[in-house]
Amino acid sequence: MQGLQVAPRRAVIIAVSVVALLIVLVHVFSDVPYDVYRNYGTGDPVGAVAPPVQVDNDKPQPGYFKAQPEWDFSVPPSAKGWAGYAKKPRNRDIVVLTASDGGGHNSAIPNVLERVLEDRQAYCDKHGYTNLWLNTSRYDIGEAHRTWSKIPAVAEAFSLNPTAEWVWLIDTDIIIMTPEFSLVDDILAPEAIKKGLMRGTPILDGQLKKNPTHINTPEDFRVEDIDILITQDHQSVNTGSTFFRRTAFTRYLLEIMTDYTMLMGRDHVGAEQDAIKHLMLEHQLVRNHVGIYPQRKFNAYVQGGDNMGYRDGDLAVHFAGCWVGGKCKLWFDEFWEKKGHTDVWRPEGQ
Repeated sequence: MQGLQVAPRRAVIIAVSVVALLIVLVHVFSDVPYDVYRNYGTGDPVGAVAPPVQVDNDKPQPGYFKAQPEWDFSVPPSAKGWAGYAKKPRNRDIVVLTASDGGGHNSAIPNVLERVLEDRQAYCDKHGYTNLWLNTSRYDIGEAHRTWSKIPAVAEAFSLNPTAEWVWLIDTDIIIMTPEFSLVDDILAPEAIKKGLMRGTPILDGQLKKNPTHINTPEDFRVEDIDILITQDHQSVNTGSTFFRRTAFTRYLLEIMTDYTMLMGRDHVGAEQDAIKHLMLEHQLVRNHVGIYPQRKFNAYVQGGDNMGYRDGDLAVHFAGCWVGGKCKLWFDEFWEKKGHTDVWRPEGQ
């Protein structure tokens, strides 16, 4: 009788051991990390497209923007503290956000909003990203400059897309030039961040050229801590093309950037750009969470040398400052005709 009791127990132990061994083997040897399998739900295959988001871009929000429920957007347990997390995102959990009302300097480009939204939809369809347009005229930001309205749009994007891990905030005056470019493999994956971020890079302040800050990005960093990805030109950081990860730190940064008493309500020439620059220069905590990529990685300009100006194969081109010489339409049309090109047009060294 005792032998009969031992046999089933031994079988259970063997079965549990086999299952544990299989889990270890999948975790160690699989091309896709085990955590990725765990995060996929039933009927959610790799490469699945996120369901469309319903947005009412015509109805203004009632009341001040920080009183809106989206400012309480949720973050996963792994991102509630400052320690952060690092995993390769699924394509369907990347939001390409255009936050614009179609006005401002960009209105010099005929039908610019309609054109870029259609083009970005094609790009998102190709990769399985989520394309989102939010009309920034809906937000009540008081007397602040209209460019500040991009910040509540980021919060709303996370709220509308509860599984989104990254939001790519991209200005209207930007053309995606290389549709084959993978945001995951080349920018957002942990290995891409580890390889691509600039270490010990001076954080520039064009207003202090005669008195440089001598403040640099960290020489060493944890990929788990990097929640904002940005570039800078010869003057300072540029928010025209910025990536935000869904974490507690991102919520914190968005909220303090829009502090009306200290930052948003002040007369900053660069508006939200000056806010994030100020926070990076003043706070080591912020520098530990904001990573700077080389400018051409996702924010090349029309003009400039090999470090700044668009070259063949770059992801996108930004027409920053085109209104100064009245060249917005001219430059936009030139690059619009060349998007997706495979010929030699603007090679390195020219």
